[in-house]
Amino acid sequence: MPVHNADITVIFEEIADLLEIEGVNPFRIRAYRNAARILGDLPQEARLLVDRGDDLTRLPGIGADLAGKINEIVTTGHCSLLERLHRELPAAITELLKIPGLGPKRVKALYHDLDVQTVEQLYRAAQDGRMARSYMLQMLLFSSPDVCSNNKEAA
Repeated sequence: MPVHNADITVIFEEIADLLEIEGVNPFRIRAYRNAARILGDLPQEARLLVDRGDDLTRLPGIGADLAGKINEIVTTGHCSLLERLHRELPAAITELLKIPGLGPKRVKALYHDLDVQTVEQLYRAAQDGRMARSYMLQMLLFSSPDVCSNNKEAA
């Protein structure tokens, strides 16, 4: 199945989120976010550029490392960096990122400060007051039907 720019954009955004949770250099995170935006705005498919052997580093903000990742994604459909990040972080971290109102900064704080790694642990942390400073997050959890219905039995 051919890889489209939107696919690469999603991969780069997820890499940026996971790198942010790991606490790496902010410039590296920004490079992935910028690359995602650039590829999202590109008028032609990156796949065509790779197939023609074009130099991807000619794209604004795309250096050799990102060009290599684009080439890897286009040719294999996978990204080894994303796979490594998935192995290093608990699988549920990506589930936490899907909750409305939880971005990588807040997930990082929950993961590192409260050792929250699952939606169930997030619910319990909100319920037992460990997240007292995050009133808005508690309101989000208790008012979101999909989160509450899945986790009230777990409490």
